[in-house]
Amino acid sequence: MAVGTRSLGVSLAAAVLCLSAGACGGSSGDGGDIVVGMIEDTAGGTAATSAEATRGIELALSEVNDGGGIDGKKLKLVRYSDGGEPSQSPALVRKLVNAKARIILMNSGSASAAQVKPIVQQEHVAAISPTNILGAIAQPPNNGYSYILANPVTDVGTVYGAAFAKAGYKRVAVLTDDSPTMAGLNDALLPTLEKAGVELVAKEKAPLNATDVTTQVSRLSKSRPDAVLVSSLGGQLEVLFQNALKQALPDKPRFSLASIGNQPETWALAKPGTLDGLVYASAISSQNTRSNELITKLKARYGDKFKALTAFSAQGYDSVHLIAKVIEDAGAGADSKAINEALQKVTKFEASFGGTGFTMSFSAGKHMGSDGLCGIVLRTFDAQNRPGDNWATYQPSCG
Repeated sequence: MAVGTRSLGVSLAAAVLCLSAGACGGSSGDGGDIVVGMIEDTAGGTAATSAEATRGIELALSEVNDGGGIDGKKLKLVRYSDGGEPSQSPALVRKLVNAKARIILMNSGSASAAQVKPIVQQEHVAAISPTNILGAIAQPPNNGYSYILANPVTDVGTVYGAAFAKAGYKRVAVLTDDSPTMAGLNDALLPTLEKAGVELVAKEKAPLNATDVTTQVSRLSKSRPDAVLVSSLGGQLEVLFQNALKQALPDKPRFSLASIGNQPETWALAKPGTLDGLVYASAISSQNTRSNELITKLKARYGDKFKALTAFSAQGYDSVHLIAKVIEDAGAGADSKAINEALQKVTKFEASFGGTGFTMSFSAGKHMGSDGLCGIVLRTFDAQNRPGDNWATYQPSCG
């Protein structure tokens, strides 16, 4: 993808950014800082997602380090961008291992996290994906050191299957992009919907750099769907989708995955009122007190730059506090293998996202953190193209 190639020279030229109170001073093997590695996307199709997660990651790092760190040692974040190119991720993970990273955050696309599974397995270093929802990341083979926090995309399919049934929508058309991440997600999502009894009457795809999707929407409208589901990375392309759908099918119910609701910078790109009524698979509930507490913290840190709490920021925030907990449990001097073992003992970790009571747990056989479907909150956009109320028709329970 041309969209991601701009960052590759930076990624592979040993450009490293470090975040800690001690900046980049000292080596990871001299008894100083505890190195946490991160693969992010600063220029590819998941750049907006990655940036939102980074807000929460930076806040949590500050909290841990300002609170004295772990046994007096601070967390040092060493980060590389893969530019949204999954083929670049394995080499960058090996560079993080060489930098003595004891655990890694996979803050890029799902395809990148899936690509590094054999590497982290071989190197015995846990890789946590804060925002990725591809279940295959946490499933065999080579999943001994790979984890996701959020509900997998199959859970999204289960929730939407139940939601469509409740609303009486039997025929659903799908709009998607051509990214590797969405290809993997759709391979899991769409069969789950079909198993729930949803008839997928059209599947249209557009390239990430598309500037006009009129043709795709025109073909889709001919299938006469009861509702339309947009399954994309979000960003400008999803805005194109939504603008076109609003014009061609103004009265047709529209649904989306998490991306559009977690990218505040893209909301202003939509025409006035375009997103009104759009339902998306959020993970933020105004009834979750931990979410509300995080809003206050993000406002204090980012001021006017903070637009709204997104699930991606909350998941990035939780991932660092989860890492701090498992390193503390394993011991500040523990190696990456011992940290992985400690991660597999985490139970009922209280999340800053999801519905009230949502928690995460891990074990040797459970590498997907969610403890229930209420990690997913179906939410609507309002007339100002901003996230509004929960969707009144259906919400999953925690049971």
